[in-house]
Amino acid sequence: MKKFLILSFLILIFSSCSAGDDSSDSNNSFNNMNNNNNTNGGNVNIGGVQDIGLFRDIIDNGGVPAPSTFSDNGFFSEHYIEYPFENCGENICMNGMLGRDISVISNDYMNVIQVVLKSWLDPSDYERPPTDFIMVIDVSGSMDSDQKMVKVREGLHLMVDGLKSTDRMSIISFSDWATQKMDLVFADSQENRDMMHSVVSTLIPGGSTNIYEGLEYGFDKSLISQEENRNARIVLLSDGVPTSGNTDAEEILNFAKGSVSEEVQLTSIGVGQDINYDLMKNLALEGGNFYFIENSSALTDIFVTELNYFSFPIAKEMTLTVHSQGNIQIGDSVGFGDNWIQEGNGGSASFPTLYLASRNSNTIEDPYSRRGGGSALFLRVTGVDGYTDLGSVNINLRYLDPEIDDYVEQYITLGELTSGGVMPVDSYYSDYEMKKSTAMLNAYLGLLQTITYAQNWQYQNGIDVLLTTRNWVQAVNEQLDDDDLEADILLMDKLYLNMLPYTNGDNPCYNCYYNEREDVHYGCSQGNGKNSGGTILFLILGILFTFRRKQA
Repeated sequence: MKKFLILSFLILIFSSCSAGDDSSDSNNSFNNMNNNNNTNGGNVNIGGVQDIGLFRDIIDNGGVPAPSTFSDNGFFSEHYIEYPFENCGENICMNGMLGRDISVISNDYMNVIQVVLKSWLDPSDYERPPTDFIMVIDVSGSMDSDQKMVKVREGLHLMVDGLKSTDRMSIISFSDWATQKMDLVFADSQENRDMMHSVVSTLIPGGSTNIYEGLEYGFDKSLISQEENRNARIVLLSDGVPTSGNTDAEEILNFAKGSVSEEVQLTSIGVGQDINYDLMKNLALEGGNFYFIENSSALTDIFVTELNYFSFPIAKEMTLTVHSQGNIQIGDSVGFGDNWIQEGNGGSASFPTLYLASRNSNTIEDPYSRRGGGSALFLRVTGVDGYTDLGSVNINLRYLDPEIDDYVEQYITLGELTSGGVMPVDSYYSDYEMKKSTAMLNAYLGLLQTITYAQNWQYQNGIDVLLTTRNWVQAVNEQLDDDDLEADILLMDKLYLNMLPYTNGDNPCYNCYYNEREDVHYGCSQGNGKNSGGTILFLILGILFTFRRKQA
């Protein structure tokens, strides 16, 4: 409780607010996984956006982000929940949790199912197969601003140090055109690693941005990997603003979509607030992953910790189907991105690939280093005309197990999640862990509603929702004492301070964030994009966070 009292006091002062082994002898990636040793299991990642780096970076610079920067899967992936379910003996085990509590948006009860995907393929024992990393690096002139290229080089140096001896790396740079800087080279000697480091150090920005040709060169290079029966991971690092060659975003996306395969996957890593966020994000939605480099913590997360996880899937061709035979309506979905398709009272979603999530603890040392918590899939449930029988709702999971090259199917019934199989009347959690899940969901919904109001210049409405959300999450976290939720609260405090000046009727946006073609609105800030009061508060809150971790 002490840290919440201190936090409230600070808010009053500043704003008058009340509120391992390097070898691998087989291409079978599961040889070194030990299901029996993983007693708690790990979480699963559906791919796509893996963080809220751009969203957080805009807030840290005094801005108010637009909804386009805020991804449900990215937000949930920055939270770790240790789900209480047992090993089903498969690569992925599906379970369900049901929660009923107040929605911060409607101030009324909401009934929420969380479809939980968990794996006992132990991350600590996991040895990914030998992989060809084909690095496609933007070296255009726009990468010279905001130390983008400096961050990219730092990340690549970290990645080189983390490669296994059986891995290979190729480096392709692009500006006006694409150029191979280094062919596929094994990381099996210090001499080769030194050469990789040397090539990385020569990457200097200049010229325009031909993303299409860079990707084309990268996928052509992956043909060598396929001929040698090796997995290939193309890693695109860019601010994502095409200015030469084929600049049509839809054609770039279609080319990438048609080029990825089971053996060749694409990870995109964005850098800079002028990033074409939609393009970089969508490039990774066909079974890959998207990350945003915001600071040095992100570099370690992405290029070291995530390296062993985003390079190989544990399941493919996943389909999740919800059937409702009675008067139970499956409504809004969160966490599915654009994959959920409503069908009658139920619906379905498909995901090309699933990965192990890298985090295995809800303890964090740095609020900027939270990636790897795993995905979370939520569905809202309502009864038609007072109907409450949940036994008529079934959830089916089907996926391809790449180890045995066969499909696995699992089923659960919602009636199993409540006493008597009926919809609860008062606040209810089928499992203790659903408390954090519901708080995480409410935090996401509240933040999304806040920035949606802000985008429409309704700043006071946004602040009202933000404070309601913050106070609700804080009340829950007084019980849970959870690091992820505490980091959410700190982020909301910073956003509050950024939004507060706009409520006095001043020009709502003095300095807006756009990409170079000015076709994507990312948010706005006052003056030079810095909020001195917010910055001071943020530093103090960071000190408090660090102090709390040391005292734990």
